[in-house]
Amino acid sequence: MKAIIEKKINDVNSLVNDLQKATSVLAFEYHGVDAKAITAMRRALHKANAKMYVAKNNIFNRALKQANFSQFNELAGPNALIVAQGDEIAPFKQIHELMKAFKQVVFKQAAIGSTMIEASQLAELASIPSKEGLFSMLLSCLQGSIRNLAYGLKAVSEHKQ
Repeated sequence: MKAIIEKKINDVNSLVNDLQKATSVLAFEYHGVDAKAITAMRRALHKANAKMYVAKNNIFNRALKQANFSQFNELAGPNALIVAQGDEIAPFKQIHELMKAFKQVVFKQAAIGSTMIEASQLAELASIPSKEGLFSMLLSCLQGSIRNLAYGLKAVSEHKQ
């Protein structure tokens, strides 16, 4: 009995440690999702520097409280928690895809930093490109402006000659 209690305390402490470093946290109900889909999602999350936890709600609730995520409601039901330490948007993309494939998956609640995310915002967040994609788009815009300026300066210099 004592070993079980110590394991649960260690599980809570490990989750608290990850939650304190998190860029985003997402809770969802995974009831009815097959193991193949969960494994594929875990792999995709791992590439985005995020982890998916499946544990008892008591462990989740204690860890969220200890990590100062008091804005989260008490979790009930078969829940999973995704903790991202890299790309904040990656978990939202993964859950959105899982919700398309499995209608019984229910988005519960999430936070990016200290900002709570509503269920209505999930599709919007899932459609945002990754950080690398956004940087690429910005660079493309900047490069286009500089290129146009260079063409303009070249045309002015040729016209004066």
